[in-house]
Amino acid sequence: MAGIGAVAAVCLVATLLVRRPEPIVGVLALLGATYALILVIDSPPLDGRSVIVGAALLTIGELAYLSVEAHLAVTEEAGATARRVASVAVLALLALALGATTLAVVGVLHAGGIATEVVGVAAAAAAVGLLVLAARDARPSKQLDEAGQGVTEGERTGANERGAGRSVV
Repeated sequence: MAGIGAVAAVCLVATLLVRRPEPIVGVLALLGATYALILVIDSPPLDGRSVIVGAALLTIGELAYLSVEAHLAVTEEAGATARRVASVAVLALLALALGATTLAVVGVLHAGGIATEVVGVAAAAAAVGLLVLAARDARPSKQLDEAGQGVTEGERTGANERGAGRSVV
């Protein structure tokens, strides 16, 4: 197993050296498959390490993409990379917390029954709610200009800058 992990690490380094984002998914899949193989061989009933492995894979993927994107970006505003690294750290901590909570709930409700189904439905609803919030935040906001047409924030700002030099008589 250590050999497969070492191959994945070498592939990740090679991917970062050539600055291509496409192979990162394959590297993450290889690392995940290595952990899955460990689980198949050991067959633990409920592995507490899965939370750490999941958060580590998330962090590795995010930081790898950040590294590649930093080389491909034409210009970035000051502090953009630091903010993204901080957001990756927060995301990893949230993944750890959510995973630990899930393991705790599964451990308590391992007996099964209606309580397990209620918790599952609530978790699914929460996941869908988070996806809706993320999608809503990702859309550019539209505002109405003077003519009543929808414009994005960037278009409105550009129009204000272009019109700043004109005087109205």
